[in-house]
Amino acid sequence: MNYYRFRFIIAVFVFIFFKLTNVDSWVDFITWNFISTISLIYIITVVLTLWEVLFRYIIKQRRTTDLTTNKGLYIISTKATLLALPLVFLFAFIYNEILVKFLIDYELCTEDQNEGGFLVNSALGFVISLLIIAYEIILLYVKNAIKNAREKERIQKELAAAKLEGLKNQINPHFLFNSFSVLTSLVEDDSKAAVKFISKLSDMYRYILENDEKTVVTLREELDFVDSYIFLLSMRHQSAIVIDKVLDLPDNQILVPPMSIQILIENAVKHNSFAIDDPLHITIKNHGSGAIIVENEKRKKEHLTESTKIGLKNLSNRLLLSAGKALEILDNDKIFQVRLPLSKA
Repeated sequence: MNYYRFRFIIAVFVFIFFKLTNVDSWVDFITWNFISTISLIYIITVVLTLWEVLFRYIIKQRRTTDLTTNKGLYIISTKATLLALPLVFLFAFIYNEILVKFLIDYELCTEDQNEGGFLVNSALGFVISLLIIAYEIILLYVKNAIKNAREKERIQKELAAAKLEGLKNQINPHFLFNSFSVLTSLVEDDSKAAVKFISKLSDMYRYILENDEKTVVTLREELDFVDSYIFLLSMRHQSAIVIDKVLDLPDNQILVPPMSIQILIENAVKHNSFAIDDPLHITIKNHGSGAIIVENEKRKKEHLTESTKIGLKNLSNRLLLSAGKALEILDNDKIFQVRLPLSKA
């Protein structure tokens, strides 16, 4: 495996470092003897063994330690260091007091060929252990940070989707109650008109149901929905409301949130007075390909309770969650204007 290959390479470099610290000249460094071979094999074995033990211990501690803060990493580092200490002394003892003495006894090497004493080798082994622990802890920290970032992103997406769904569900009942109010009036006044109204209302709710889980629809789909809504308004209010559409946009290349334009029209109707002899004018136009503008002259209603603008707040939140853009509202003494940001397919 790749990580074993990496560890083996590091072990070879450790041997080179050990040899460099125990020779007096480059001639001695490049000279190869039997003790050098034994040292190479032993150091590679020790480094790989020590690394594997520390690695598995850190992995085991990771499962039982809270890593949401840096405190968990400090705890694992301390425990791994305490584990490394006796291992380092054990390996140094085996090398200096057993292996080298065995070679000397059988005259395979001399006393002066013993590269470093027990304490020196223990100290170097401890430094190597600290480097291994530091490497594994940094690796653990990076992996944990990436995992937390991905988890946070997943949760944010789920929360955004849930919030978006909640906001959309808040809009639908509001529209439904208004529709029932219109239908009640028509049933009492004109049954034939009521039948046509029900047909249009059915088309509208089919649109709502089909697009309930969508964040955006094409402008053409939204305008067809708006046409049905305008028809229902004209059935109820006759010529008291005049809606002018002045749009110059490619219908199938522009995207808008479903029911967004209808909400803006409904908002204008709800908060302004109008009559057949003094109609309310609502204009739907575009500002290039960047926004649709719904604008109406302000007609203050008598006995109008203060508006919470929850419909506009919800729509603006939907836009922020789906497209990262919010509604732009211009409200003065003469006009009320809302800019609905657009996105392209």
